[in-house]
Amino acid sequence: MDTISVLEKNHAKFTLTPRGIEFHGDLSFDEWEKLGEKLGDTERSIGFMIGDWINYAENKWGEKYNEAIAATGLEYQTLLNYAYVARRVQISVRTENLPFYHHQVVAKLKDPEEQKHWLTQAEDHDLSYRRLQKSINFGRIATEEEVQGDPADRGYVTYLALLNRIRRWWARETQKAPVEEWDEDRREGLKKDFKLILDIYEAL
Repeated sequence: MDTISVLEKNHAKFTLTPRGIEFHGDLSFDEWEKLGEKLGDTERSIGFMIGDWINYAENKWGEKYNEAIAATGLEYQTLLNYAYVARRVQISVRTENLPFYHHQVVAKLKDPEEQKHWLTQAEDHDLSYRRLQKSINFGRIATEEEVQGDPADRGYVTYLALLNRIRRWWARETQKAPVEEWDEDRREGLKKDFKLILDIYEAL
């Protein structure tokens, strides 16, 4: 049963207003629970709905943020963020059981398969969006202790996060073409760039 049919069935018992829900009659526990499920679905999907709506207009008529602000009453930055996440995270990748914020975290990843992987990890391991963000930076599931105690929370970038960015870059590049197919100039240039890491390793 979709949200509209639920509201039609219970229209005599409550009214949705811009300020909240006004209840006019007694709901059974089952009715209250079903309404909550639909409200949860709406909360998880509204960002994508608005983002897809904005992107549709931009693809068809060009940028329409002034009109979108007037129509929705939302701030420009909010609309910009909805549109960005909706554009970056394809419908096939989106996960119904996770909030919009989790999708916002994976939107920075370019590969849809990598986005899907981390959303699946978030769902399977019940990751908060902060823990998901840390896990992506680490390249593995971050522990609760790491989320609470990571110096990155205080504005520092940890060496582990940097190394995992390099690891992800390496995985992407070698998937495009194995190293033996790279030309000699590229390989020599990368050897020079990565010598610093070798120097650090040998100094330990």
